[in-house]
Amino acid sequence: AAFEATLAGNQVDNLELSMMRGDGTVGQFSVNFSPMRDEDGAVSNVVAVMADITEAVNLQSKLRHTEKMAAVGQLVSGVAHEVNNPLTAILGFADLLAENPHIPEAARDDINLIVQEAQRTKLIVQNLLSFARKMPAQREPVQLNTIIRKTLQLRAYDFASHHIHAVERLQEDLPEVVGDPNQLQQVVLNILNNAYDAVRDSGAAGHIEIITQLKNGFNEIVFRDNGPGIAYPERIFDPFFTTKEVGKGTGLGLSICYGILREHGGDVTCHNNHRGPGATFVVRLPLAPSTALATDAAMAAEGGAS
Repeated sequence: AAFEATLAGNQVDNLELSMMRGDGTVGQFSVNFSPMRDEDGAVSNVVAVMADITEAVNLQSKLRHTEKMAAVGQLVSGVAHEVNNPLTAILGFADLLAENPHIPEAARDDINLIVQEAQRTKLIVQNLLSFARKMPAQREPVQLNTIIRKTLQLRAYDFASHHIHAVERLQEDLPEVVGDPNQLQQVVLNILNNAYDAVRDSGAAGHIEIITQLKNGFNEIVFRDNGPGIAYPERIFDPFFTTKEVGKGTGLGLSICYGILREHGGDVTCHNNHRGPGATFVVRLPLAPSTALATDAAMAAEGGAS
């Protein structure tokens, strides 16, 4: 339609299109169509000028998502605190009842159920508060490869039980980052758990690849699986969004990961694999300041030597 409009003599500006780029990825492009006229004023040719605006579109999307997460975080924090106060009382009195030897046995199962459900609700509230609160300022040097190996050890039994093969491709000289090791392990564990669930439920021979690399001044952790892929990648980091069955997920795990990484000056993105089934998550974290300076100096020295 845009081309036909240009042939009719009209200028068409800023038409946004999605197209395959040379590296096999899909990019966003802005295209301007201009009519070229001959001596008689008739349109003889059409000139198309195309600009790759993928990075700008992605930045705008990240900004909108950050603003939305900040607003949701404030709302969630208030709700969680309001729920937490009566919940603490319910759980405390239910525990007292459960320990009371004078409670009839017929009522004990019901009381235990109250305790169980109150504890489950408390866990949800804790997840809400983890999502909403600002992360502590204390930081220390962290080696990401060490965190990944420790986390894989935690899941080794489950992976082996379901014949899921985890492949490590870790850059051995990976620079350190500055962060909270427990929070960063939570990020790795959450993303691994999502990959594990996706691969396990797909019925195929499970394969999860974990890659670390230094790229463009950031440490990257790449998680790639051969599961069914992500049905709604644009919503995957939204709070309370989950594709799991009711009761099997709160929809907060990846949202918490997103918040942790933003507080660490990093980010996380995801996409369905371009070749073959499955999905890929990419975590980026900035280098420790001293490491970044040393890396820049080394790169400058290499450039001078060449």
